[in-house]
Amino acid sequence: MNREIFLHQLRIRLSQLPEPEIEKRLEYYSELIEDMVEDGMSEEAAVASFGDVNQIAQGIMETTALSTLVKTTVKPKNGWSTAAIVFAIVGSPIWVPLLLAFMAVIASVYLVIWALIISIFAVVLSLGLLGIYLFFKSFWLLGAGFPTVIYTIGCGLGLAGLCLLAFLGAKVAILGLIHLTGWIFIQIKSLFIKKEAK
Repeated sequence: MNREIFLHQLRIRLSQLPEPEIEKRLEYYSELIEDMVEDGMSEEAAVASFGDVNQIAQGIMETTALSTLVKTTVKPKNGWSTAAIVFAIVGSPIWVPLLLAFMAVIASVYLVIWALIISIFAVVLSLGLLGIYLFFKSFWLLGAGFPTVIYTIGCGLGLAGLCLLAFLGAKVAILGLIHLTGWIFIQIKSLFIKKEAK
């Protein structure tokens, strides 16, 4: 595939984006191909080095801002027709509450996930602080007897060790939760990306 065919196919697959954004992406790949050709590569080899056009377009769509995708998806390229405006107004008692409910559910899921992350940190921090407190408190308990001091030191060290183990588990759990929020965002964003280019 030569440069012209590659850029044409990429343009078709990026048709959801605004024209300036499409031109910026096409210019980037055109210059990249030119640079590779100047370095001694053929156009076909340069284009082949990029991989599949569909994957390139999908990657571009995934890195495009959600606001750009929403604007271009919601606003038709030829403007709003009178029928579409009337339908939007008449249907607003149905679609506005549904949209608000959808946004509220997504916001609450994010809040719950981040509250869980904060709670995990609070539990781990509490274990660590309690362990440190008990360790130093044991020195004030010297009058209570040697077994009490040893028991308190043991509890403090045990809680400090539990804090370290909990920190390792919390780190894995928090990374998983952060990946989950990213996955949810990608799924929401994919609602605004057409799966097949026409």
